Amino acid sequence: ATQTPPSTSLPNEKIEKPAWKYKPSWYMIANNDRAVPPNLQRDLSKRMGATTVVLESSHFPIISHAKEVVDVIKEAAANR
Repeated sequence: ATQTPPSTSLPNEKIEKPAWKYKPSWYMIANNDRAVPPNLQRDLSKRMGATTVVLESSHFPIISHAKEVVDVIKEAAANR
């Protein structure tokens, strides 16, 4: 509801140093996800060099594992 459309110049912009290459990343693997296969999540997490947390959760860990999600967010914020 609050996101604005991207600038029309966005496709023409050159990125010198993309954030994903130098900022630390965290990834929560939802081990019981039936929308995004957990093995794909593992591969993506590894590829991005993320600190990985595995949760025995479905596709929405924020609902079923809220405390663990908050803990990961706090850790990420403390180590950015």
